[in-house]
Amino acid sequence: MRQFFTIASRKIGWKTIFLSRTVAWLLVGAVILTALFKFALPMFISTASVKTNMENVLSSWTGARASIVGDPQFSFWPHPVLTLRNVTFTGGDAAAPELLAKADAIAAGFDMLAALRGTPVFYDFHLVNPVFKVERRVDGTFNWRRAGWMADAIADASGKTASQARNTPIGDIEIVNGTLELTDRVTASTHRVSAITGSVQWRTPTTRMNASLSALINGEKVQGTIACDQPLLLLSGQNSTFQASFNSTPLSFSFDGNGNASSRPFAAGQLQLKAKSLGALLAWIKDVPQPVSASGSISIDTSVTMSAQGLKMDSLSLSLDDSDATGVLGIAWDPQRTPRIDGTLAFDRLDLTPLLASVFPLAPEPNTQTEPETALLKRISVDLRLSAQEIIYGAAAVTDAAAGIMVENGRASIDIGDGTFADGALSGRIALANDGAAGGQIQLALKNADLAPVAASLGLAGPLPLGRGILSLDLSTTQPLSKMTADGMSGELRYAANNGSVVNFDLPEFERLAALGQAFNISHATNGSFAFTSADIVARLRQGVVELATADIVGDGKTVSLAGTLPFTKGKLALTGAIRADGRETPSVRFFADGAWPNPVVSPLPAVPAQP
Repeated sequence: MRQFFTIASRKIGWKTIFLSRTVAWLLVGAVILTALFKFALPMFISTASVKTNMENVLSSWTGARASIVGDPQFSFWPHPVLTLRNVTFTGGDAAAPELLAKADAIAAGFDMLAALRGTPVFYDFHLVNPVFKVERRVDGTFNWRRAGWMADAIADASGKTASQARNTPIGDIEIVNGTLELTDRVTASTHRVSAITGSVQWRTPTTRMNASLSALINGEKVQGTIACDQPLLLLSGQNSTFQASFNSTPLSFSFDGNGNASSRPFAAGQLQLKAKSLGALLAWIKDVPQPVSASGSISIDTSVTMSAQGLKMDSLSLSLDDSDATGVLGIAWDPQRTPRIDGTLAFDRLDLTPLLASVFPLAPEPNTQTEPETALLKRISVDLRLSAQEIIYGAAAVTDAAAGIMVENGRASIDIGDGTFADGALSGRIALANDGAAGGQIQLALKNADLAPVAASLGLAGPLPLGRGILSLDLSTTQPLSKMTADGMSGELRYAANNGSVVNFDLPEFERLAALGQAFNISHATNGSFAFTSADIVARLRQGVVELATADIVGDGKTVSLAGTLPFTKGKLALTGAIRADGRETPSVRFFADGAWPNPVVSPLPAVPAQP
């Protein structure tokens, strides 16, 4: 037994010694390999060659002249990485270079064996604090190389054949704290996108590319993605399918279709777009304080075709707040002209109140120092045909409406060709001059309508001649739209009604009280109504005051005539009136009314002596 344990212990001891020696040799080998990677191999890699190759690769891929300051730094653990400091990209004439981009550092993985052969292959780029400058010149060209440079880069990369270059690894492109500076000489505008961070996953030029980036635009954090099965085609100016999305608080959209990034870019596919508030979106785009009230949401789902000349939306589904429409829209742009919008939209129900308040507010928002924006009318042209089963503005509702909107050179107009309001036919025109800065004009005609709902929608109360008839308005103002008030309107109002009644007006009681010769409140004679066969009123509006030029209400055997002024918004009315019996030239009752409508005080006037 003792001999057995002795033999076993010897075997275990030899095995332990063997394992210990194996581990030791492995450790020694690891140290040698580490030393080889860290100290020996770099001595076989030409720093100048790697630097030159990297400059050539970056120049080829970007289409700009890459320049690296200082020597590259190598790291070989856990995998070979090359780091470059102070990298710049220039374009234009070499004698007068134009800065296109720069980066504090660019790191990239590389193939060790290829580097030893003097032809390094780079992949997995890491950009730290890059700044990209993109400029559109007055002639419409860009400061970066022409479209199609990507195809040239693939064909010529590192002196390889096109088939070899197309399989060259790219890997992931990581961007840390990048900046994009956009300058448009055509529109004399500049934009800056900062804090760009994210990655572009692109294994080789011929494989699928996925990019996901976040950034700050005018103080808002945005997130964008793009995916493309054939990115080489897309970037080299040929058509390829791709999907893109953009998400932020003011605006989000997604696109799925095909297109190219040539000098004449093109895209066609399905577009979905949403904005919580048109006013907030315009404020964000212009980088001005957001409005306090955020109304006027918009949602679009459409089949879109976009080219260098414009954009067309077919099979369009449009939502504005709670208003839904279908139709076709087109937007054309030209560097020499303002963008033009035309098309046809059919609404089930269109509520103009939040929409107009969001885009063209009549008064500045509280706690803001800026005036409302109406200069948008100078920057676009519009030719739209609209139809709606119902159009709502405030308390007024127009059904079965057809209208046209025209905007040209700062002048805007809405022409109502047809519509039904208060069971009558509505037509008219609303026009703005000089983008609203020089005021505008309203012309409306309502024929064969029930005028009682009209008075109710305007909030009018008290004794009013209501029947079926005609109402026409021709008003104008020279006040800027942003400062417009009712006191600034002037023009003419015509009112003609037949077979109606003056509600809240007891004519016999009114005559009885007037015969007493004492002042009384008109509320004492409101328990009844005065039936009339015709009512004809012509009034002029000036500085917030309505002047009655003609006001004759003809009833059964009696005619009530009025003249004087009524306040349009506030103040006291001043009216003289007379009641005549048929066949008599001399009024039987004369009176003067003053005070606040709808309860003025009536003062009887002496009767006019009868004429022989």
